[in-house]
Amino acid sequence: MKSLSENKRPWSVVPMRCFSDRQLNETDLRVLGALCGFTNRHGVCWPSMDTLMSVSSMKSRTSVHQSVKKLKKLKYVRQLNPKDYQETMTGWKSNRYQVLWDGDEALPRWEDVQSAKPLQLRSDADDEPKEIGGLGDVDLYTHTPDDPAAEAIAHTYLSAVQQATGQVRMYDNEIAHARRLALAGFTAADVRAATLNTCDAALERRAGVPSLYDVAEAML
Repeated sequence: MKSLSENKRPWSVVPMRCFSDRQLNETDLRVLGALCGFTNRHGVCWPSMDTLMSVSSMKSRTSVHQSVKKLKKLKYVRQLNPKDYQETMTGWKSNRYQVLWDGDEALPRWEDVQSAKPLQLRSDADDEPKEIGGLGDVDLYTHTPDDPAAEAIAHTYLSAVQQATGQVRMYDNEIAHARRLALAGFTAADVRAATLNTCDAALERRAGVPSLYDVAEAML
């Protein structure tokens, strides 16, 4: 089993409502806390069963499985369907979960799922998905290193998001939309201004950090 020292961070944020829920026992709370130790702000995570056993200090795989099943029934956890993210049913090595802070959260977007990758243990990682688009234009979703305009847009967007929100986005998730904007004739300066405006609007609505797709939609 994995040691606690392999965790990406030393803390876990769990739904506050779980502490007053008498339907949950100690094992359920331990498993929920273990799941939450790997979530991003959208609640997405995919620790393996071995990881959950190690972090929760549970020796029984059955106990962990039963707690996950119970947490799903009580709407603390949602198991994500691979088909919703253009993956085959066997396309994920470990199940994707979404911890539900309030219980009625919307499904995460593809970008929201991908942004949880840095928080997972390397041993629980999957291969890169083969399908990410769905817009019917493969060229827009292919990163070529000789495309300086797209790379400048992507890096400018990442810098602007960090300045406006303090959050870090992943370059690999944004380069596709940067290429789309570059092909449409937008400059890095255009994208910077639009990103700052979009972030300000999102913060005012208490929404999540806008992806470059959101910025592109506002610009186009």
